Amino acid sequence: MTTPDETIQVTSLPNLAQILPYLLGHYPDDSIAFHSPGPNFADGPTMTHPLPDDPAQWQESAKAAACNFIHYAHSHGHNPDQGIIIYLCREPRPGQTPWDTAALLEPLADWLTEAVHEHRGDVLQTLGLVANRWWAFECLTEGCCEGDPLPSADDPTSVAAQMARLGRTPGRRTSEIIKEFQPTADRDFPQVLGTMAFNFSKQCATQLGQDAALATTHDHIETAMRRFQDGATELGRALTARLIVGLQDDGAVESGMAYAEDHDLPHARGLWAYLARHCAAPYTQEAVPVLTLLAFVAWRQDDLITAHLALRQAITTDPDYELATGIHLATIDGEDPRELLALARQARAERLAGI
Repeated sequence: MTTPDETIQVTSLPNLAQILPYLLGHYPDDSIAFHSPGPNFADGPTMTHPLPDDPAQWQESAKAAACNFIHYAHSHGHNPDQGIIIYLCREPRPGQTPWDTAALLEPLADWLTEAVHEHRGDVLQTLGLVANRWWAFECLTEGCCEGDPLPSADDPTSVAAQMARLGRTPGRRTSEIIKEFQPTADRDFPQVLGTMAFNFSKQCATQLGQDAALATTHDHIETAMRRFQDGATELGRALTARLIVGLQDDGAVESGMAYAEDHDLPHARGLWAYLARHCAAPYTQEAVPVLTLLAFVAWRQDDLITAHLALRQAITTDPDYELATGIHLATIDGEDPRELLALARQARAERLAGI
């Protein structure tokens, strides 16, 4: 792995295990991760795939994850028969030891190898990362490569020590990143949101009512954005609920996307994350447009990690939400988000002119 001036030596399985969060920029909790090393190791495609909590779903997840990565690698000009490293990341559940968790992951390693081979790929190593320990599932020597701690930063040859000398950190864990937009406990708000949704649906029973509701949502977005620009970090319950409900309209989402100029970004991100945190069960479906807006803003900020995690949650909740899947593909393909911003601003202007 190289930077313009320095080289990171990855010459052992412990270092190979330790380098994952540096490759991704974050540590992927409960995930399958793939990396195809390029000439300088870090070169080449890298992808993560969520690992369901229920091990009964892992075999199907392995097939889907391997297929997605092979196609992704091909689209980036990388032939998977040049070698793939697979990482299996999962923390022990209550009552489990790291060794219990690793034993659960071992069949998954086999399923992934089979799935990769079906697509003519070659697995170099499959590593389990559990509770700061590593397992190498390709190693067949009993007792070897089983549960050793990740190298200490005190070891000057460790990846952690090499990165520290370059002033680089491994980034946060997924669980820490998603706290920005995960629902938080508010015992009374779901009732407020349910009442607002009922009243909103009655208003939208006619085309005239729909047009009036959309115009009101435009105004509410502008009001909320102005408050966040002035330093607010929260809104009243009624306005919060009305925004969440109103953003179920594609026209309202276009209006929200328009607030992604450079000076808008931190305020828009704060607003969309705030709304997403209020979409607790049974209203997680209502979070999908808000998560998509948050992802778009994060993309504009070059924070692809947060963008992808927010989009993952949105698409998992509603696989048919086209804007989320479209933005996800655009981020993968390296498109410029400013082009989408221009389209959103144009669509918003046309809609407002027609209301």
